[in-house]
Parts: sequence; C-alpha cells; structure tokens
Amino acid sequence: MNEVSHIGFSQIQELYEQHVKEIDNALLRSEKTRSFTGMPGEPLPYQLRTDLPITCVVFLCFFLIIYALKNGKKYLHQHLKGFFRHKERAGLFDEISNFDIRYTLTLGSISCISASLFIYDYFSKTEDVLYQTIPHYAILSVYILCILLTIGVKSLLTQFINWIFFDKEKNSTWITAYFDLLSGASLILFPLALLIVYFNLDFNFSKTFVLIVVICFKILLFYKCIRNFFNHFHGILHLILYFCSLEVIPLLFLWKGLAYINHILILNF
Repeated sequence: MNEVSHIGFSQIQELYEQHVKEIDNALLRSEKTRSFTGMPGEPLPYQLRTDLPITCVVFLCFFLIIYALKNGKKYLHQHLKGFFRHKERAGLFDEISNFDIRYTLTLGSISCISASLFIYDYFSKTEDVLYQTIPHYAILSVYILCILLTIGVKSLLTQFINWIFFDKEKNSTWITAYFDLLSGASLILFPLALLIVYFNLDFNFSKTFVLIVVICFKILLFYKCIRNFFNHFHGILHLILYFCSLEVIPLLFLWKGLAYINHILILNF
C-alpha cells in the first residue's frame, strides 16, 4: 500500500513538472512571436516645437516684444525716422536725442535670442552627436551667452576706438544708431524664428533669409557709418578698415568660436 502510494505521488509530481515546462515553453514562444510580428518602428525626428527650453525662450521673447510694442511705440517710431536723418548737431529739444535704455535692451535682447535660435536650429541639423550627448538647455544657454558677449565686447571696442578718433557727439550718435538698428532687427528676426520653430520652415529657405537679413543689417550700418563719420572722400580707406575690423571680423570669430565650443562640449561630455 505504501509502495503504491509512493509511485502515484511521484507520477503526479512528474506530470506537474511537465505541465510547468509546457507553460514556460508556451510563454517563450509567445514572446518570440510577439517581438518579431508587425512592422519595425521608426524614431520620430527631433522637432524644435517639442523642446521645452525652446518653448520657454519663445514665450519670454513674446512677452518682451509685447511690452516693448505696447509701451514704446512712440519711441520706436521716433528712432526709426531719425535713423535716416542726418544732422551735424543734435538740437536741445530734438526728440531723437532721448535714448531709453529699457526698450533698447529689450528689443536688442530679442534680436540676440532670435539669432541664437537660428544657430541652434542650424547645428541641430548638422551636429547630431552634440544634441544626443549634451542637454538642450545647456546648448541654447551657451549660444545666447556667446552672442550677448560678442555684442557687448564689440560695443565696448567700438566706443573705445571712436573715443580715440572721433568726438563725443559722433560716438554717441553711432552707438544710438547701432542699437536702434539692432532693436529694429528683432521685429524681423523674431517672426522668422516663430516660423522656424512652430511651422518647420524649410532649412535652406530659412538659412538664406537669415543671411539676407544680416547682409541688409550690415549695409544699413555701412550707410550710417558713412553719414556719421566719413563725409569726405579721403576717409573711404579709413572707413573700409574701420568697418571690416569692427563688423565683419567679430562675426567670423563668433562662428569659429561656436564651432570650437561644440567640439569641446562633445569631448567633455
């Protein structure tokens, strides 16, 4: 009786183990068939509008430009008219002589941030390794800081050189004209940045349009430089040297510096 009971218990245990093995094999087969069925998925391409730091920066620029346009319309209108008007001496009651630092810094900062968005978009399409290894907010912050630093250093260098070669009034007129033009550029660059971020504007078209805006910016500066500093023909050589050293070379240094910073970030991270 005991021997029969022992044999029956061992058979039940063998059947149970066999049943467990069959269940495990069935689960393995289902996992294999599940992993190989269907079409392989493709990763979604990176888009600027889905990036949180880009959205925060765009909203910041939007509120700043609303503030400037709401409270500084008269100021902007006066300086726009005064940019193409040339006077040897500024009058005591001349409206354009009032330089409001609030609107100038606000719109100038929007221009710098918009330019950094263009650079961010360019490198996001050409430097895949950079955007896979470095946090996006860090990259955008570095670009904004580099552009602001370039504008600040160039402005100080321009004031120093003008202080040596020209009088105080011409120097003040040039600085005012430069920042007025930088402020006016924000009204073109920021809408273009919105098109690039939220409407996925064609890369070649946006690159060409930004290049056209930069060239027009330099042409207007060249015109203002002639009207303000060099009213005689003998100053043309000085004009070319002055303009190339202060307006063209800093752009080259900025571009080479950004490429170098990208390589440093990739190597360090």
